[in-house]
Amino acid sequence: MAHRVSRLALAATLAASALLAGCKSDTPESLLAEAKQLQQKGDRKGAQIQLKNALAMAPDNGEARLQLARLALQLSDPVSAEKEARRAVELKYKPQESELVLAEALLRMGQFQKVLDESEGFQGSAAMMALRGEAMIGLRKLEEAKKEFQGALQAEPNSADALTGMARLAAIGNDLDGARALADEAIAKDGSNIAALNFKGELLRAQQKPEEARAAFAEVIKLDPTNSSANLESAYLDIVAGKYDTAQAAINAAKKSAPRGLATLYTQALLDYSRGKYTAARDTLQGLAKLAPEHGPGKLLSGAVDFQLGNMKQAEAKLRSVLESQPGHPFARKLLAATLLRGNNPAEALQVLAPVLKEKTSDAGLLELAAQANLMLREPGPAVGLLEQAIALNPKRAATYSALGGARLAQGEREKGLAMLEKALEVEPDSLAAALVLARARLATGSPDQALAVLAKQDAKHGKEPELHILRGHVLLAKRDNAAARAAFAKAVELAPATYGVVVNLAQLELVENKPEAARAHLLKLLDKDKGNVAAMTALAQLGLRAGKPEEAEQWLQKAVAVDGAALAPSLRLAGHYLQTRQAPKAVEVLRKAQVAHPSEPVALELMGRAQMMSSDVDGAYETFSKLAAAAPKAAQPQLYLAGVHLQKKDGAAAQANVKKALALEPGYVPAHLMQADLAVLQGKPDEALAIARALQKSQPKQVAGFLLEGELLLRSGKPAPAVAPLQQAFTLSQRPELLFKLTGALRAANRAGEADAQIASWRQAHPNEPLGLLYAAEQSIAAKQYKAAIGQLESVLAKLPDNVAALNNLAWTYQQEKDKRALATAEKAYKLAGDNPSILDTLGWILLEQDQPARAVPLLRKASELAPKAGDIRYHYAASLHKQGDKAQARKEVQAALANAPFSHEEAARALLRQLE
Repeated sequence: MAHRVSRLALAATLAASALLAGCKSDTPESLLAEAKQLQQKGDRKGAQIQLKNALAMAPDNGEARLQLARLALQLSDPVSAEKEARRAVELKYKPQESELVLAEALLRMGQFQKVLDESEGFQGSAAMMALRGEAMIGLRKLEEAKKEFQGALQAEPNSADALTGMARLAAIGNDLDGARALADEAIAKDGSNIAALNFKGELLRAQQKPEEARAAFAEVIKLDPTNSSANLESAYLDIVAGKYDTAQAAINAAKKSAPRGLATLYTQALLDYSRGKYTAARDTLQGLAKLAPEHGPGKLLSGAVDFQLGNMKQAEAKLRSVLESQPGHPFARKLLAATLLRGNNPAEALQVLAPVLKEKTSDAGLLELAAQANLMLREPGPAVGLLEQAIALNPKRAATYSALGGARLAQGEREKGLAMLEKALEVEPDSLAAALVLARARLATGSPDQALAVLAKQDAKHGKEPELHILRGHVLLAKRDNAAARAAFAKAVELAPATYGVVVNLAQLELVENKPEAARAHLLKLLDKDKGNVAAMTALAQLGLRAGKPEEAEQWLQKAVAVDGAALAPSLRLAGHYLQTRQAPKAVEVLRKAQVAHPSEPVALELMGRAQMMSSDVDGAYETFSKLAAAAPKAAQPQLYLAGVHLQKKDGAAAQANVKKALALEPGYVPAHLMQADLAVLQGKPDEALAIARALQKSQPKQVAGFLLEGELLLRSGKPAPAVAPLQQAFTLSQRPELLFKLTGALRAANRAGEADAQIASWRQAHPNEPLGLLYAAEQSIAAKQYKAAIGQLESVLAKLPDNVAALNNLAWTYQQEKDKRALATAEKAYKLAGDNPSILDTLGWILLEQDQPARAVPLLRKASELAPKAGDIRYHYAASLHKQGDKAQARKEVQAALANAPFSHEEAARALLRQLE
């Protein structure tokens, strides 16, 4: 009892203490005073808490808002500073001071135009003019910036901020001595001006004086030990010097005072980018973008990260945005051009570079990019001129000579081209990149021994570089020396056992030598060393598909997506796999997650739209294909997808409009012409469809499409005899087996079976192991009831084409005729691959019925019958399944419908069933 009383007494005492604490006479004024004291002691976090407490009691206290905004700037949190300063401005508290803090917050976030727009209505002062000048520098409006700084100095000759701005302009104009003098003057006017001291450090860094720069930043830290900017500038110096661990320590010091500061996040991302940790950099930059979506440096770095990760569309969007706000930014322009080149858009890359190319440029790198674009457009002449200009600017850069050599070779100037490649190595004898380019050129020009000699000279200096041994391996493969090639690839793997780009060469050699299990072993060994290697998992999935193990492939792709959900390639492959195996809802789920990181990626949008169509989500597909059309405005295919959606909605006029738009975008786009013909047929205009086919033949006389279309249209109209000529022309242009079978089908329908057999015999003699030829032979064996022969032929087809639906379907049916237990599993596999094909549904349903499983058979046969209502055999099978289930009345109706489409192969069995049902 005593114990309980003491506990109760203690509780009462604590409650009374709490009550007394609640009665303490805190006021907004007292909290503000305490916040100032805490700031003087350097406790910014404590001051921030007290200011927020004051605002909780008095939300309209302008002084608290302004102090909190200033404090947020000190803590490198311009987002919060903008919010609080804007509120202080609204409250009209010390307008001039509040407006200055608001402008500085916007400037820190890189919202330069916003600074100018909003400050138009602010009170003019030397400090405001200095801030406007800094914003104009950000927009590369240098003359306007100069006027602002001069105006500030006229109003206040001792303005350290204006002097610092003038110093910045001098530095941009490459007057580094003048910039240094102005910075020193600013510091002399105001020795505690952090911006001036930091600029001096930045200037010294730009002058390649890192130790002096460090000393300048140390001066800042003396004045303000918690200054995150000086720590971050020191970190930048370490990043440039490759001292990454020291840089991380400096960033960690900055994080103590500004853990979520924009500069802190940016510098951390820059360090991760410099270390090649692109995923980590991306994640940090996403956090920065949430705080400040228009932060220019962050957006630029994010574009660079996307470029490295291969996310070209995202990189392009971000870099275009940077250039819109800062048209004069040279690095953004060059990186955007490089992004477009990697995305195979050389014409657009040249458009991006055009404004700079019009003027005489001193940027050799920019000229090289323009040359690369011209080479991709197969215009080596302009490329040669650009590269010669680049060499004149920098005659000691091997990469430029290598590029010029490639351009000369593209012009057919073999000797001049090789001479330039040799010159590259002369300029930089130790350049492995130049040696590799020369060796590849020697190999491409038919001199593998010379290629090997080039590589041999690099062994002493670069013998530990995997790239050297990889290229040697490929040269040896060209010489058909597989054993030596294997040794070269193995050496590369020994040097970099956890690098996919290295290991994959050895795995590919195993596949060339038909050793898939050995290839698999190499990839698994790589995963032992790097368990999260998405590329290796994706390759293992491809091996699974090649081995006819779709379940194994699916598991590897699922693992790859789980490791890095933002990686696009494995998500696309997994979604594609789900589509191929008729698992559309799973494909939608995977793509929805992928689109969080890749909202405008055309391939992801295309797959999503197809998956939604397969899932009968027509409205969702329309929305997705509309996004695809917006993401690829110059492409015809998105318009055809939209046309397909409109056809599902039975809106032929809208579909026609989309097709016309597709043809306006790409007049020669064959699929658009084919859909135009299909629409004409749907509208009951067969002559118009034929006219489209014949116009296509005239515009593209060496292409199959127009002739094949005419033949198919004539066959569809029940005119096999006139269909023979265009189909013969199609087969003459491209002797593909499917065209041959289309042609021979028309010949047989036109009562010219002898000619059909002769064509087949001739083609089979020339292509004895062609899988589709074997498929045709199997169909002939089945027709002759030679089932064992057909099984052998079909199994041979599937050994080469494991997912050939026609072969699987025929093999399942043939197995069933031979009472082979493999029939059902084979039919199930065909159904997984093509579950909407009436023949596939019919085969699986009939096998199930013969195996006494009518409950599963009936729905499948019903669907097959609905999809092919005029197929007599399928209607008969459906009738038989209904009869077996006991539904005689419906069975009678179905068998009568089947016989209405006589003749068909099971006609006699159907008549016998009808007699039984009457």
